[in-house]
Amino acid sequence: MNPFNPDTYCGIYCGACSIAMHGETGRADGFAACLGSVPTGELVCGGCKSDTVYAGCRTCSLRHCAREKNVAHCVDCADYPCKIYRKWQSVAKFLPHSREAASGLAAIKRDGADRWLSVQKKRWSCPDCGTPFSWYASSCRKCGRTLASETYKISGWRKLLCRFILPAAYRKGKTKSSTT
Repeated sequence: MNPFNPDTYCGIYCGACSIAMHGETGRADGFAACLGSVPTGELVCGGCKSDTVYAGCRTCSLRHCAREKNVAHCVDCADYPCKIYRKWQSVAKFLPHSREAASGLAAIKRDGADRWLSVQKKRWSCPDCGTPFSWYASSCRKCGRTLASETYKISGWRKLLCRFILPAAYRKGKTKSSTT
């Protein structure tokens, strides 16, 4: 597997991805728990800019478009915000972490990707011990600090939707990779 790359095309920080963290630590947070039907060995990812991408993310239209247009971030594209991006935002809005995409891209455009990555790495690291945590972690895996005020929670209708949509995206990605 190639080195993990936390940078993304869409402006969401992959360094706090529940699936990537699960692959590294074996711990499932509220998001990874929605993927109950996905084999545990499949919950790994090198980041969306790597060649080892989680099956559910392989079908991402933004990833495909950015790679095809050879842009580092959607905000670098002359068409941003395009129809594909707006459609993705309307579908992805049920996942709280995806709401950070537009502000992430704005920060990348304003401050540069390196600065954005540095800020995100600090944001998604435990304030007490510096251990990285995922978007939906309830506590630090190293020191046990409660992270409720720093992370998101999937509950109610979002949790129900998550349990259907995320495994479906995984199956679609697996089907797509077996036919290509």
